[in-house]
Amino acid sequence: MLGKILVVLVSFLPCFLAASHGTPWKYGNTVHSGHQTVYGPRDWVQVSHHCGERAQSPINIDTVQTNSFEKLTFLKGFSFKIANMWRSLRGRLFNNGHAPTIKIEAGFGLLSGGPWGSARYRLAQLHLHFGCKSNPGGSEHTLDGMPFSGELHLVFYNIKYADFDAAADKPDGLTVIAAFLEQNRLGVSNPELGKIAHLLRNMARGDREENERNLLDLNLYSLVPQLTDLSMTPFFSYKGSLTTPPCYQSVNWIVLGQFIPASTYVMDVMRSLRNQEGHSLCNGSRPPQPLNGRVIRGYMG
Repeated sequence: MLGKILVVLVSFLPCFLAASHGTPWKYGNTVHSGHQTVYGPRDWVQVSHHCGERAQSPINIDTVQTNSFEKLTFLKGFSFKIANMWRSLRGRLFNNGHAPTIKIEAGFGLLSGGPWGSARYRLAQLHLHFGCKSNPGGSEHTLDGMPFSGELHLVFYNIKYADFDAAADKPDGLTVIAAFLEQNRLGVSNPELGKIAHLLRNMARGDREENERNLLDLNLYSLVPQLTDLSMTPFFSYKGSLTTPPCYQSVNWIVLGQFIPASTYVMDVMRSLRNQEGHSLCNGSRPPQPLNGRVIRGYMG
């Protein structure tokens, strides 16, 4: 069943970009309180006009509609490499009030080849989206209309730009790899997710001073096994946007071909996180956006 082998992977940037826009935004419905309005996804165009443009993310990946889906063979030369002998990166885990996020601080992860030709992209951060207990979904992308329990995003920037901030609004600036998380009620879970959950368990609200102590060494090949050989991995690609304001249409999306198993314990730890107002971070996902004539390419062998 195609729906059971697919992983979508990025929305970005609650941590890098939220602070750059003064108009407050949130997930869920728009809230009017006193002299302040906090805008939900349907009204994010009030936060940034880019959120109303025609190549927005996330989307529903529809593998049936032949006019919007193109099936291709595996893409040779597509690779992700970590430039050290330990094959791991060091990141700082924190709760930014929108999503649990890992900012890479030591090590160099490089994405090259693939649908974007000779461009090379450096890993900047990872973050997670997930649903509440009452919601069987939680992923931002859906596959043939089906949501998953959550979604991991690995966010890369084009190294021809000085850094992530310089690349964020450029048409070729970013690539996001997205992987679905699927809750496993038998207790089976990805071991790297367990490491992340162990640190998250001690984190409460989006308090930067509290959270900056949480360093971890992350084996990305274990967290996302498909990264070991992207040239033989089923995935989807399409051109889209950041899934949070300012919604720049600068993201080349990669949707991998297998979901990541997450135990009920891991999911419950993530669901326990709160923002600075004490509200849960679960259901922190933008609804799927219209394709508006875009084509999804599936590299399926």
